Amino acid sequence: MRSDLRSFTRAFSWQGQPPRLAIQNPTAIMGLAGLAGLNLAIYLGVFVLPYYLFNWYQYPRLSLRPFARDNPVTLVTLVWAFLVQGGLYWLGWRLALQVRGRAAWLVVLGSTVAFYLALLFLYPIDAVDIFENIMHARISSVYGANPFLNVARQFPGDPFYPYLVWRSIPSVYGPLWEMLAAGVVRLAGNDIIANVLAFKVLNGLFLAISISLVAAILRRMAPERALAGVVLLAWNPVVLYETIGNGHNDIVMAVWLLAAAWAIISQRYTLAILALVVGALVKFIPLLLIPVAGLIALRTLSNTRARLHFLAVTTLAAAVLIVLAYGPYWHGLESLAVVRRAEFFTSSLPAVIYAWLKLTWDLKDTAWKIGLGAAGITALFVLWQSDQAAQDRSWLNFSRAAFKILMFYLLVTCLWFQQWYAVWPLAIAALLPPGPLPRLAVLFSFAATSKHLVFGPLLFWAQPPPPRLWAELFFGPAVLMIPWLYVGLALWLGRQTKTSKDQRTGET
Repeated sequence: MRSDLRSFTRAFSWQGQPPRLAIQNPTAIMGLAGLAGLNLAIYLGVFVLPYYLFNWYQYPRLSLRPFARDNPVTLVTLVWAFLVQGGLYWLGWRLALQVRGRAAWLVVLGSTVAFYLALLFLYPIDAVDIFENIMHARISSVYGANPFLNVARQFPGDPFYPYLVWRSIPSVYGPLWEMLAAGVVRLAGNDIIANVLAFKVLNGLFLAISISLVAAILRRMAPERALAGVVLLAWNPVVLYETIGNGHNDIVMAVWLLAAAWAIISQRYTLAILALVVGALVKFIPLLLIPVAGLIALRTLSNTRARLHFLAVTTLAAAVLIVLAYGPYWHGLESLAVVRRAEFFTSSLPAVIYAWLKLTWDLKDTAWKIGLGAAGITALFVLWQSDQAAQDRSWLNFSRAAFKILMFYLLVTCLWFQQWYAVWPLAIAALLPPGPLPRLAVLFSFAATSKHLVFGPLLFWAQPPPPRLWAELFFGPAVLMIPWLYVGLALWLGRQTKTSKDQRTGET
């Protein structure tokens, strides 16, 4: 009993390294179950019951603002709930590093299902994107129109029309997402609740696939931390809140990042590229990782003939896939969501630069110039990380490079930042060993929630609200300051460690 208690205590220590051997520890497993119960109570008491879908679904465009206006404690309660859940989440991850076995897996997976079922009935109070997704799918499946060309304003009689904010903007996602969403709408029919639940169930399915891929990869390559990797993704409150609670589709794209990682590990390089292409046909982000997978393949394949065969087969298969996906919707370059996104700026470093230039100089074509500059900087970083990954012979070469590229994009060059984007790097971070990178992913996910819960209300809920450009000068830095500081500190400490190591090597 004393050894069990000592092991349980070590799980809550601040030591960064996991134990070499995970053990069957009934006390730690009970601790996991207790943490899961507390998490579930918070999900039900703070999130679901006050914003129960069946009570509020008849109110279009409902957001946190009216709740906070009626009860100023609302936002404080939500912030504290996330902070407490962050602590429970960290403790659960530490315990997951201490145990293995069927009982521990049942607790983790069973509690994840319980969290999912609870958040299924949360009204999407933090964004209206799920209603936008439903409407774009209805444009295709109900009205036989093109969601990349036609807009919601053309269908004012639709039952979902009152729920929309972006009524004059076509779909900003990829064609595979629109096909999938149209299929869901056909099954759900015209009912509001049925459609909301159907899209949440779809996200839950892809979350389950993501968890399965993390478990499969780690059980094969690093079994001692497989359970902890699953907890890092499956128990993250921001992932669950945004994916299931608010119904954002980022997990549908993130699945293909993990599928590409699995294919790289299995040396199935064509499948890796195709997985990234499929992900990009949901959201364009996986395009950034294709050079990483491609260069790893070219450096790994044994001879010129194998490399040429890989390039030919992969290029042909990817081209066919893209043509088939865009075929039903194509109407020129405007079909590409990336083109439309180049004009959107908010809560990011480029948004600060854009606001400053507009306020100071009012230059023409400022948005396009900043967008092109950000794209160029991103491309240079991608090429650098691709080269680094190709020289890295460990099984984590793709995952490490992918994580760094995604984080660089979100912290430095992303034009239009939203908190649910934190799902992307966190999915990859679940594969990485304990250290600065997973810590950054977790820290970033919680900092991102401050966008809508803290700094958004402070900057944009005032009456009258401040000018948008002036607010953007502060918005991005306020949201991203903590992750920026963490990255700076981690780089400085890494440099200090390297300098010390070089000095010791020189002395010997």
